[in-house]
Amino acid sequence: MKKKWYIVFISLLVIGIGLGISYLQFWRDAGVELPTDVRMNTAQGEEYNLASMDEKVRIVEFMYTKCPDVCPLTTQRMMHLKEQFKDNGVYGDQVEFVTVTIDPENDTNERLQQYMKSFGAEEDPSWIFLRGSVEDTKKLAEPFRFLFKDNGTDYLVHTSYAYLLDKDNYLVGKFPMGEAFNKDQVYNTVMDLVN
Repeated sequence: MKKKWYIVFISLLVIGIGLGISYLQFWRDAGVELPTDVRMNTAQGEEYNLASMDEKVRIVEFMYTKCPDVCPLTTQRMMHLKEQFKDNGVYGDQVEFVTVTIDPENDTNERLQQYMKSFGAEEDPSWIFLRGSVEDTKKLAEPFRFLFKDNGTDYLVHTSYAYLLDKDNYLVGKFPMGEAFNKDQVYNTVMDLVN
C-alpha cells in the first residue's frame, strides 16, 4: 500500500512540475502587449508615439551603449538579420526593429547616433532607437519582465532577452541575447509570422 501512495505522490509531483514549466514558458507571457502610454524620443530627439505604430512584426531589444557583451553582440546579429529580411523583401514593410536604451542618462542622442552608425542603422527608418526617462523606460520594460538596475558601477545588470511582437504589438516570443541569440531561429520565427 505504501508503494502505491509513493507512486501516486511522484506522479502528482511530476504533473505539478510540468504545469509549472508550462506556465513559465507559455501562459505567463500570454496577453503581454507593448505599452503605448509612455513617452519616448528617437535618437534624433523627435517624439515617438508608440500608440500610432504601423502594423508590423517587431523585434524589441533593450540595451545600453556601454554594455561590454550581450548588447552589442545582439545588435550585431540583428544587423545581419536585417539583411536577411531585406533580401526576402519584408524588412521595412512588414518587419522592423525597436531598440530601447536602458541607460538614458548616459546614452545621449549623440551617443545613440554613434552606436547606430557602428551597426549601419543611422539612415534606417525601420530600425528605431528610443530613449526616455528611466521611469518611462521601466514602464515600457515592465510587461516583458525585463529588469535592469544600476549597481553603482559603469555597467548595468539587466535581463538578457530580446522580444518578438506580432503585428498587434503582442508578445509572441523571446530570444536570449548575446551568444545565445540564434539569428536563424529568430529569422524563421519572424518569417512564420509574416507569411
